Amino acid sequence: MQSVHYAWVASLAMGLLFATVHWRHAQAPEAYYWCAALALLLLARGLFCRRVLARDSGPSLEATWTYGVFAAAEGLLWTVGLALFRVDDPAGFLLQFALTLGVSLGMLLPFGPVPRVWLAGMLPLASAQAFTLLTAPVPNRDLLLLVWLAELGLAALACVRLHLGVRETMRLQIDSEHAASLQGRALADLKDSRDQLRLAMDAIDAGVADTNVITGERFFSHRYVEILGYKDRDAFVREYRFSESLHPADTERVLEARRRHLEEGAPFRQEFRVRTASGEYIWVQARGESIRGDGDRATRFVMSIIDITKRHEAEDKLVASERRYRALFDATPSLIWTCDERGIITLVSGRACQMIYGYKPKHVLGRHVSFFNAPEFGRRAFMRRFLPVFRGESVFDVEAVHRTRDGKTLHVTVSAIPTFGADGRIESVLGVCTDITAQKRRERDLAVALRNQQVIFDAAGEGIAFVQSGRIEKANGALAQMLGVQLPWLNGRPASDILADAEDWQRVLEITRAAAQRGESANHEVMLRAPEGSAGTRGVWSQLTARMVGVDGEAEAMILVATDITPLKQREELAWHQANHDELTGLPNRRLLGENARRLLSVAMRRDRRAALMVLDLDGFKEVNDAFGHAYGDAMLRRVAMRMSMTLREYDLIARIGGDEFVVLLPEIDDPDVARRVAEKLIGAASEDVEFGERPSHMGASVGIAVFPTDGQDFDTLLRRADAAMYASKQAGKNRCTFAPPLHGEPVIPPAPRGLRPH
Repeated sequence: MQSVHYAWVASLAMGLLFATVHWRHAQAPEAYYWCAALALLLLARGLFCRRVLARDSGPSLEATWTYGVFAAAEGLLWTVGLALFRVDDPAGFLLQFALTLGVSLGMLLPFGPVPRVWLAGMLPLASAQAFTLLTAPVPNRDLLLLVWLAELGLAALACVRLHLGVRETMRLQIDSEHAASLQGRALADLKDSRDQLRLAMDAIDAGVADTNVITGERFFSHRYVEILGYKDRDAFVREYRFSESLHPADTERVLEARRRHLEEGAPFRQEFRVRTASGEYIWVQARGESIRGDGDRATRFVMSIIDITKRHEAEDKLVASERRYRALFDATPSLIWTCDERGIITLVSGRACQMIYGYKPKHVLGRHVSFFNAPEFGRRAFMRRFLPVFRGESVFDVEAVHRTRDGKTLHVTVSAIPTFGADGRIESVLGVCTDITAQKRRERDLAVALRNQQVIFDAAGEGIAFVQSGRIEKANGALAQMLGVQLPWLNGRPASDILADAEDWQRVLEITRAAAQRGESANHEVMLRAPEGSAGTRGVWSQLTARMVGVDGEAEAMILVATDITPLKQREELAWHQANHDELTGLPNRRLLGENARRLLSVAMRRDRRAALMVLDLDGFKEVNDAFGHAYGDAMLRRVAMRMSMTLREYDLIARIGGDEFVVLLPEIDDPDVARRVAEKLIGAASEDVEFGERPSHMGASVGIAVFPTDGQDFDTLLRRADAAMYASKQAGKNRCTFAPPLHGEPVIPPAPRGLRPH
């Protein structure tokens, strides 16, 4: 009965198709009366099923018999349709036969689970279809009967399978309800046992959490809730999540330990931090045990926690000072050492000693502080500089030369401070040795680099300028030569003065700043030109590479490198012109026409203006070309193109799309008559008298016009309709213009439109 909500749609669709078949055979009224009767029957069946399913008790035996009556009525109604509406046409009969097959299969969905109901609807339909096959004059009658019998057999088999499936589902439902009843009683017994366990857990000092790993059910003792600082136990049970309360530094370790305990049986003994109700973290000691079922699979996990925050605080205080001292002592990259009043080393930082000098602390302890000195920096030189320390004075940043264990020379700075005892005598000296070898090397390398940089700067073929706060601080001769000015003219001048368009400088700044945030340089194509009135004013296309090199306060600094790309730009412009213009006439070609036309039509649409597209084909040009040769024909095409271009407005488009065919676009016209007047001017411009020996000839033009948006709203449609109109002009006598007819009266267009065929 529930399937009726979906099956009636398919049944009604089959009925409509059945009626449509007979509508084609002049039986429309009777067929649709029959279809209306089918629709009423389906509606009545659907309402009946909805009312029965709405009952709490479900369908009764009486409702099932009534449902069978509906099935029999539907089968009889299809029987009447097959008996009343006969189709003599073999194709129509096959379609009717296919629809009957679909109906017989469709009856499985609403009636199949109950074989008696399905037979009530299927037997009349099967008998009527068999009778129709036996009495209808159709070819391959035996084959159709065989198909019908096979389909009935398969449908019967499907009906039996559906019936068995529904019966098995009902049996499983009954068994499930019985099992649920038994489980409910077991759960009640378990609840009594758990209540007794909870009373015991509330009496101990540790907090206990009990989690059912299978169902996710949780229990927390009052002490557990109290340790975490919560007052409302019920709200705590609803909202608390163990994994979310863990400290981020402990989460991965604790969850991994719990997983290993549940899956592998590893012991769970952990100390970690958890968040309390106030948002603070406390240290707890946790122990966990699991209850395992069949297959050694954990079913419950019980965990106890004890607050050990105070113990951890005490331990932290004991090691805090030592940790800070050791971290400072080991983390510094400089060598920290102490010596007694005689200069004997008593302590060194091990990490720095090995990293800087290559010695382990045991190799250094007990040695004199001059142990590290290089041969060229003897003990006498050392004592002359550091003797004040042993007299009670401090020394800072004294440079010395030391030697590593593998014989390398180090440049270091040494600072030393004496410490005094209660009697005022020196007890020890604390010193720090800082390796400045790399700094010394960088100083030498920087001096060499600066000299090399100056040579490169002056000899570079590209123009280079250092700009700070928008002004050129320094430039090379190549940039001055590129601009045609003297080098002193550039120094101190605003960088925007060397750009042909001064507004480009702001764009260069914005793009360079954005690139600097990514640690990159920015490239720009700009034209460089010295200002009017200066020594040089020639324009140069340049690939300008800009990179930020630092910010001094609020002053930005950048390097500009300019590469002359003027020849490249000229070649690009020539290549673009050749790719987008007709080689013979210099007019735009079909590609450039399409790009510009689509743009202009888009503008016209936004402004709600009209436009006109005209296709013009020269009349008589082929005879001239054949008679006088291609050279004369090419010259004539150039003359015609020039004359037609002179008749158009500056912003009108004219293009040669091949052979003797041209396309003209008039954007934003006020009236279609404007297009007619322009077309007449174009015909006049294209007209030319030519003499073939003693026989004069006249060359003219045929024009087709399509108006935007009435004849089309895109370029391709307008071009097609204008080409068809031009073809109509030729058929009407040539040397004239024709508007594209309205869409509903459009003439038949030849298979190969002139605007698309090769010339």
